[in-house]
Amino acid sequence: MKTKIIPAINAKTFEEIKEKINLLKDLTNHFHLDVASLEFTGYQTWQNSEDLNRLNYPNEGPNNIPEYKPNGNQKFGHDSGNTFGRYSGKKSITFDLHLMLSLKPQEILKWAKENVQTLILHLEASQNPDGLLKLAKKTKKKIFIAWSPDVEFNFIKKYLNYVDGVLILGVKPGRAGQKFLEETYERIEVIKEEKKKNKLKIKLMVDGGINRENFDKILSFNPDYIVMASAIYSEGNPKENYLFFNKKVKNV
Repeated sequence: MKTKIIPAINAKTFEEIKEKINLLKDLTNHFHLDVASLEFTGYQTWQNSEDLNRLNYPNEGPNNIPEYKPNGNQKFGHDSGNTFGRYSGKKSITFDLHLMLSLKPQEILKWAKENVQTLILHLEASQNPDGLLKLAKKTKKKIFIAWSPDVEFNFIKKYLNYVDGVLILGVKPGRAGQKFLEETYERIEVIKEEKKKNKLKIKLMVDGGINRENFDKILSFNPDYIVMASAIYSEGNPKENYLFFNKKVKNV
């Protein structure tokens, strides 16, 4: 499996979320939504779970992703040619939720909406991490646990047999645009070694502080997913940025 690029949305309002989805929904049907609380991260994003029911993009999905062309000749929108913007009629837009919240077990249920594919949990933020994970698994969603920079590996190690994957956070939980922490490379190696040693079938996701300068090195670890917010949305044209990183993945 080649690495997949997932656009991340770190927004304070529901309207901003919709705007960012609309910028890229011709190219991808898979988005990563950050949900951060002031209590846990010192920064607050949108966090109204009921809004997820309003993010309906039925039967929409990319028919293909065109090659990135730095001269700007690629076409955006709908047309009759073999460009993106043509929907296959088979893929609905889905979301991974990165829940940077202090959750009680029963609170996970309100986030398990139909259009949510993956729930990403910060077990260190819960007073009952075992109960939270147990109830999360009952939602039948994919369950990832986040490994933050300040969390010891031994804390998450005991949960690796019970989850679908690990999100390695290259910054502290919270706002987008933080500088990537160099120690993250060592933590990626730790997870890869643990997977190999114990024959774990978990997926690896890397998120936070990833940009054009460090992308190639992160890609060399062959993670299953690379999550990117500022590098796609905050610098230049989001569509061109998304295609730029996808081209790098295809050329590996």
